[in-house]
Amino acid sequence: MGRRIVCAVIGALLVMPAAAWAKGGAARGFHQQQRSEGQQYRQGQKQENRNFRSTLQGKTPEEQKAAIQQHRGQQSQENQAFRQQQHRENVNFLKQRLANNTALTDAQKEELMSAFADQYQENVAYRDKQHSENVALFESIANDPSLTQEQKKAAIQAHFQGQRSENTQHRQEQRSER
Repeated sequence: MGRRIVCAVIGALLVMPAAAWAKGGAARGFHQQQRSEGQQYRQGQKQENRNFRSTLQGKTPEEQKAAIQQHRGQQSQENQAFRQQQHRENVNFLKQRLANNTALTDAQKEELMSAFADQYQENVAYRDKQHSENVALFESIANDPSLTQEQKKAAIQAHFQGQRSENTQHRQEQRSER
């Protein structure tokens, strides 16, 4: 299936008239806007986290732990909603582009939409798995009184460093599938 999609896309690009190439600028602009919105969203969350940490002052360790868990859960839900919104915008943009494409058959267009939806679901499952791993790590570290604050910080950093390499590999696999 993946090879046919690539062939269909390449075929469409070879058949595409010069005017359609100009529309590529619209796609770049759309995707740049999506990246910019994502960056702004992440910056907002960083600021929200800084503000949240200041509210922990003067609370007992149990209160801090409960507040942190609630905050992380809330941010996780916000992240899911943000990604879903961006996905809906991407789907609408792709549908519009495919509707205007006369070089592809309806079956090829459906196959592209299906592949796009499948990849999105793979990414959702991947992020959910990582979120579960993160929650489990934070709970195990928080409940381990034998670790010093520096050891806890080092364990969290090591975990996220490993996830960064996993994420890079996952994104490369996703690109190769496209």
